[in-house]
Amino acid sequence: MSSLWINKKKKGELVALCDQLGLQTDGYLKSDLESLLSQYLQDNEKELSQDPTFAPYYDTLSSRSPSKRTTTSILTATDELPQTRTRRRTSRYVPGSTSFEDQASTDGDFTPEPQSERKTRGGSRALAVRTPRPVRSLRDAAGVALPPSPAAVADGIESRVNAIAASAKTALESAEIAEKALNIRDRLSNVISVNATSLSLEAVLLLVAVVPVSYELTLPAVDVLGWPATTYVLPDLFVLLTTAFWAPFLVWLSTALLVPLANAVTFNLVATTVQRKNEQYRVDPLTFAVTRALAAYLVHYKGFTFGGLFSEQAIKMVGASVGKELQIIGAGIGGIAALWVGILSRR
Repeated sequence: MSSLWINKKKKGELVALCDQLGLQTDGYLKSDLESLLSQYLQDNEKELSQDPTFAPYYDTLSSRSPSKRTTTSILTATDELPQTRTRRRTSRYVPGSTSFEDQASTDGDFTPEPQSERKTRGGSRALAVRTPRPVRSLRDAAGVALPPSPAAVADGIESRVNAIAASAKTALESAEIAEKALNIRDRLSNVISVNATSLSLEAVLLLVAVVPVSYELTLPAVDVLGWPATTYVLPDLFVLLTTAFWAPFLVWLSTALLVPLANAVTFNLVATTVQRKNEQYRVDPLTFAVTRALAAYLVHYKGFTFGGLFSEQAIKMVGASVGKELQIIGAGIGGIAALWVGILSRR
């Protein structure tokens, strides 16, 4: 417990007092010195209370806690008092009265408790619960490494970021991701990839239209795991066994792939006019695109059924699901790509 005598001291005076007592004060703040000196003086009260240098400390401490100073005398005085049995005072309501009447419930005469004894008990209880404040110093944090400046912290963060970026770059280079991406791009940059993309889009649109999503699959509940019964709606693949699927699918497959492919193999202008070093198309891409556009026009706009091979209902299903214009546009894109490849090959 720090006293007024210590609080008035300057840091230099506190250091001198601690040196006089043989206490270590390196790295201590003024508050740490006050706590250290107060704790030492309390622990060595018997030896230092008669010292003229530290006697004022005990005087100010005793003036702030009179109960500690008079505890011994009061206890001696109370030992001489007669031991009488006392009971706690209670209040009882008296009829006809507006207040409670204090009466003493005792077996004999009521003997009030001496005021000095009550003070002594209160002072002793206060002294019992009082605990000294722990001494906290900067030496407790001496083992923690602190950065010298904010600039050093920024430099450390920047170096960590650069290290992570360098490791990521090294991992990409070792995996050869960039080189593989370029190889994939080179493989896809041709007329075949353009036509394959267009045909895949048309096939997906047709399958969505002719394959209904109506088959319900119900998974039973699992009480042990707490899973309830769940119902999933899946595509009804049983439609593959009916003509409702195969009639429109064969119409699209014939007009978009089979007939153009057969015509492009037969009339392969690239094989006779263009000689590339190590690459030659077995199918003329320009002939394929022109035949594909012509077949879509004849079937969807002129009602050509290949001699009654395809029904009008199947042709209407393909035109509604895939789209008449989409087939002609896809054929046009394939023809433009074939012309561009032919121009580049002549350079």
